[in-house]
Amino acid sequence: MSRNTEWAFKRWSKSMAGLLLLTALWAVLGGCSAATQSTKPIPKAEQGIIDLTEWSWDEDGIVPLNGQWAFVWNNSIRGEKRGPKIGGITTLTVPGTWGNLRMGNGEALRNQGYGIYRLTINHQIQDELLAVRVPNIATAYDLSINGKVVMSRGRADTDERKAFPYQLPAMVHFTASGTQTVLELAVANYDHRDGGIRTEIIIGNASQIQKLQIRHAAQELIILGCLIMIGFYHLGLFILRRKEVANIMFALLCFFVGLRMGLIGEGFIVQWVKGMDWGTAIRLEYLSFIMGGWSGFAFFQIIYPIEIKRVWFKLSSGIAALLILSVLVVPPIRFTSWVMGYQIYILLLSAIVLVSLVLSSLRRREGSRLALIGVAGLVITIVNDILFYNGWWRSIDLLPIGLLFLIVMNSFIISLRFSRTYDRAEQMSAELIEWNNSLEQRISDRTDELQHSYQTLEEAKLDLERMEQSRVQLVSNISHDLRTPITLLQGYLEALRDNVISEPTQRENTIRLMLSKVEGLNSLIQDLFDLSVLEARRVDLALEKIPLPSWKDRITEQYGLEMESRGIAFDCSLATESTFDAAVTIDIRRMDRVIANLVYNAIKYTPRGGTIRITMRDDADASTVEVLVTDNGSGIEPDDLPYLFDRYFKNEKSRSSASSGSGLGLAISKEIVEMHGGQISALNPPEGGSVFRIVLPLTK
Repeated sequence: MSRNTEWAFKRWSKSMAGLLLLTALWAVLGGCSAATQSTKPIPKAEQGIIDLTEWSWDEDGIVPLNGQWAFVWNNSIRGEKRGPKIGGITTLTVPGTWGNLRMGNGEALRNQGYGIYRLTINHQIQDELLAVRVPNIATAYDLSINGKVVMSRGRADTDERKAFPYQLPAMVHFTASGTQTVLELAVANYDHRDGGIRTEIIIGNASQIQKLQIRHAAQELIILGCLIMIGFYHLGLFILRRKEVANIMFALLCFFVGLRMGLIGEGFIVQWVKGMDWGTAIRLEYLSFIMGGWSGFAFFQIIYPIEIKRVWFKLSSGIAALLILSVLVVPPIRFTSWVMGYQIYILLLSAIVLVSLVLSSLRRREGSRLALIGVAGLVITIVNDILFYNGWWRSIDLLPIGLLFLIVMNSFIISLRFSRTYDRAEQMSAELIEWNNSLEQRISDRTDELQHSYQTLEEAKLDLERMEQSRVQLVSNISHDLRTPITLLQGYLEALRDNVISEPTQRENTIRLMLSKVEGLNSLIQDLFDLSVLEARRVDLALEKIPLPSWKDRITEQYGLEMESRGIAFDCSLATESTFDAAVTIDIRRMDRVIANLVYNAIKYTPRGGTIRITMRDDADASTVEVLVTDNGSGIEPDDLPYLFDRYFKNEKSRSSASSGSGLGLAISKEIVEMHGGQISALNPPEGGSVFRIVLPLTK
């Protein structure tokens, strides 16, 4: 998702959240009293009489029958001998639960007992039917209009043993042929913590009350349907992906809140399930209240495990188990009296979730701010319901609306995550398309690399085979070179031992010959040792700066007279004038060995009267010095040129095998030159003979 799109989405979600919050506030304020079409003050009952003679049902709308009703209280106390003990007529405020009210005579009421409400309505003669909407009244009542019982819920009786509870709202139609109508409501409660009329009774013409009834039912059915559908949606998500336990917890939250909503209010579940008595319904109501709080807490613990520790969830589960056990075991009069404990449990869970979401928002976790808004709205409705059901606040049941608000916020979170996931999927799709387009080129490149690697392996294989062949040949040559002088030495020693050679001059010559053979053996062994040390790079070079003129003079001094005695012309020179100022940094003793190997190798194959020439030149551009050793001898076999400096190479046709040498001199020379950072090579010039070329770094 682009930054602009995400910013616009967040603004839209905040606007929707504000709109939903205003809608919830409107529902609270609108649910506190019946809506009217008139701007005139709504009449209130006083001393058991309400005057509606100036009220027009068609123009002014419906009227809540709030105010002071005449009231007669059964003052019998539980535990005494059964029998009616009716007190005198006084007044009592409607709506209101008994335990929170005092009668007009100042007497406090208990929540359990029997009382008779009476209200006289003065009104105009009506040609059309009037209707009264009676809410849920705890916990049984008989409604009489003008002395005739027209509606009963449960059985209201002064004798606790004869009364039984049942709660459902009702709508009663009646004719108002006169100018006065008397409503009498006998209410009994022996099974619930609160008795009396919790919400207002509304009167109006039949069509108005019918519309009000339909509106209430539609609102509850819409919200109940939404909760059930969203619950099944998350249940399906859990079935498809069992690892997402948060989905089943959210589904349970929706189901339990929906179950509680279906049991209270219009009581749709009580009406749908035949034979469900009040005791079962009240137990299910409290169980859904507890389990709804537990499942909601579990949902947020799974979503935000860092902020909501696992230990809190375990503790909440233990408390929920105890509360559920109390609902299942003790009678309703007991566990409904402990409602404050259930409410504190829910409030504590809500507080933990709120604090955790605040921390998540500060840590900028994805979707935490929207979740915080949703939970805050839900907590507001929870507090509203607690105040309402405790009789401290006149309102309506808003918990389902709060949960729906949370679901809307959760849907925003899901939409945000889906949008981001979709953007990532689009990006990955584009990358895959790009990869697919370049796949053929990549395959071609990989194929070329594999072919090159295969070719390299083939060359390495040939090199290894050649090296192995050279090694075998070298071992054979060395064994021959060792065996021949040793055999001669053995023969000479046996001749000396047996006095075959007794003449003094012959004995001296024989001993001199034996010493020369021993020196040859020592030289061969030393060459093998030097080559192994050079290959292992375990040689410390004694480097020094040598000007080329000085090096030229040194070489001339070493080989000039010897070449003259052999009848070979020798010349060591500098190619250009600039070379006189050039220098190299070398280990002069080891470089002397390289020059000696090349010079003596040239001497062996240069006939008497031939020429050996050493030329030095510098290349300032390449920062190198080139040393050429040239002879006009027999030259080098072309097939041997690539292998001439190999460590184990010695071909029978090569120049190096024409003598008794081991063939290690050129390999040793190559190692010494490379240790100086240089290169050595050989070639056959067109005019004949051979050229050995040494390239060394130039010292500035």
